[in-house]
Order: sequence, then C-alpha cells, then structure tokens
Amino acid sequence: MKLSANDSARVTRVKDGDTYVLRKGNTDFTVRLKNVDAPESKQQFGFLSTVYVSKLISGKVVKYDSTGKDFYGRVLADIWVNNQRLDSILIRNGWAWQYLQYSNDSILKNCMLLALQEKKGLWECGAFSVCPPSLWRGYNLKYRNKYCNGCK
Repeated sequence: MKLSANDSARVTRVKDGDTYVLRKGNTDFTVRLKNVDAPESKQQFGFLSTVYVSKLISGKVVKYDSTGKDFYGRVLADIWVNNQRLDSILIRNGWAWQYLQYSNDSILKNCMLLALQEKKGLWECGAFSVCPPSLWRGYNLKYRNKYCNGCK
C-alpha cells in the first residue's frame, strides 16, 4: 500500500466509524474507508466507534486516495490523518474490524490481533462476544439478540 496520498479534503461529518463526508473546495462527497468494517450505529459499540473517530478526524484536513465507488455510490478511499493510516488506527484501537472479505493486508491483520489480545474497544470481552457488522446486517432481530449481544 502507498505511504502517501494524492489528494486532501476536510472532514465535515462522521456518519459512522467507516463513512465520512469530506469537502474539497465547495464540493461535499461521502467516503467509505477501505479495508475496515466499523460497527453499525445501532450495533453494540457502534455509537462509541463513531464518537472516537469523530474526535480523531472531525474538522481536520485528511489525505486520501480514491479507488473507485461502492454499490451505494460512496467514494472508496484509503485515508491518512497526521501521516498515519486511518484504517490501522481504527483497527488497532478496537474501533473497527479489518474487512477480511476485501482486505488481506498483513499490517491490519496484526493490528486486529493486537487489539484482540489487549481487549481494546469492541474486543473488551474477547473474540466470541463480538459480532462483525457483515453478520449483524444479515441477521434478523432474533439472531441479533442471540448472537450479537456482546459482553454479558
């Protein structure tokens, strides 16, 4: 992965842990951070993930590289804040999962393993207490309550 980005924009809104509104000039656009899947807003730790990411990037100028658009029309991007990869910051602090379906980055795998071992963020109760958003989105309420309750 590249160590620097080609473009920059200001973060005007954090929609959730992995989706942001950026402004470049007079144009606002929605960005979906590549490589990570943050908890959904109504999912356990979703609100806190959004709060932590907001504190980190809201109002700041970030660097980014766009890699296309997703199914929802959001710009897919790698983002850097304070010369650090945002995806690794989120994963290392337990604010998001590495999106294994789309990413096999060994740095991110190591970040997620360390966050799990140290019980950071969403990993506070261990690996079997968390429910990745990719599963949570597919479950009905019965299965969300059964498998996605987090710490008990």
